[in-house]
Amino acid sequence: MAFTAISKFEVRNNMEEDVKEAFKNRPKLVDSAEGFIGLNVLRPKENPAEFWLITHWETEDHFHDWHKNHKSASHQGIPKGLKLVKRSFKLRYFENVTS
Repeated sequence: MAFTAISKFEVRNNMEEDVKEAFKNRPKLVDSAEGFIGLNVLRPKENPAEFWLITHWETEDHFHDWHKNHKSASHQGIPKGLKLVKRSFKLRYFENVTS
């Protein structure tokens, strides 16, 4: 059964479009990670400053291995000067029951 990690954060300094472009032009390092299945980046219509990242993995261990060893390299495209709403970052883990 697959594993999903969902994170969210909210931009506080009007750099939403910069963040959106950074995701569109991301280095795609995670795409070749062992066990990686896919990534979706979403923004709620009612709050475009909020971003949700949904990553799908073959196992939870694959996610933790990537997160521990490769996360910093994949975050190199973060726009300079980006500020987040305090305590807006959340990371949750999900078991995929069905799709």
